[in-house]
Amino acid sequence: MKIIYLGHSSVLIKTTKGSKIVIDPYNLKVNRKFPLVEADIVLVSHGHPDHNGAFLVKGNPKVLRRTTDFLSSFEMKTDKGEVIEFIAVPTFHDNFEGRKYGPNTIWVFTIEGIKVAHCGDLGHTLKENQLKEIGIVDVLIAPVGGGEYTIGPKEFLIVMEQLKSMIAIPVHYKTSFTPWIHSSVDEINFPGKEILEDYWIEIRTLPQLPKIFVFPESVWSKIPEQINE
Repeated sequence: MKIIYLGHSSVLIKTTKGSKIVIDPYNLKVNRKFPLVEADIVLVSHGHPDHNGAFLVKGNPKVLRRTTDFLSSFEMKTDKGEVIEFIAVPTFHDNFEGRKYGPNTIWVFTIEGIKVAHCGDLGHTLKENQLKEIGIVDVLIAPVGGGEYTIGPKEFLIVMEQLKSMIAIPVHYKTSFTPWIHSSVDEINFPGKEILEDYWIEIRTLPQLPKIFVFPESVWSKIPEQINE
């Protein structure tokens, strides 16, 4: 699979067969235009405008939005004939059981034998029931911005350990495009941290030791206005 960073919390995941999944496309609050991109499926973790720009994604995609407050699963078939099950795990956008910023969904799915979880704007470390619902995750995509809105760098590492993830990708962090966010990716202290030089990464196998792959602010300028993948 190929993970293409679109900026902020948004990624495009492309399978080897060509199916495309866009997660949390942004509309407002981010100081750059969302790229022109086509997808088969769009996942939205919650309704805030910096995660809820599904209408911007081209290709007439099927859209799965934040679910109700119970575990849900959806089986979707792409135009390439791939059938993918998406599990929606209810969580909160803050550490106050949603009283400040409401609910949030973690989307969990498996591509080519690799289990992925995109945490949206997760605002807390995971509880026992949520860990059981999610299970072990190979590739974790989670926020590190901290403050009142989401988990920060320290909690990111805790969630990575909770889910026993071998690959973790931080998103939703402070940049000149998102100056309102509290923490930057530079604050992640981890021995297996690798700074990427481009806006995409291809994952075929898992490393022997846990790795954190960072899309730094410098790659934002490399994200094209139109993604031709």
